[in-house]
Amino acid sequence: MKLRRRSPTVLSLDEPLSRDSPSLKREVRKDDLNLCGAIDRIALRRAVEELPGGCRQIFDLHEVEGYAHREIAELLHCSIGNSKSQLHKAKMKMRELLFPQRTILR
Repeated sequence: MKLRRRSPTVLSLDEPLSRDSPSLKREVRKDDLNLCGAIDRIALRRAVEELPGGCRQIFDLHEVEGYAHREIAELLHCSIGNSKSQLHKAKMKMRELLFPQRTILR
């Protein structure tokens, strides 16, 4: 009953908030995870679009759709080795496109 008797805090939308209000404070160095995730998805989509047609198709089937190499070989009428090779080429190209500043040491 005590909770019912308490009147809820009423805030006016017309009156300006004080300068110390938490909603006006801006944390400049705080990372926005939603924004970072959106940027990563855009970069990933663009990198996938840059892949050659065969590599892109096998990359989508294996990494996105979850098909095994045997199933991809049956669907595309190619060998399992070809499926594995094209996937490897696609992954290498994706690394190159997504992380151009990194050099891969061999």
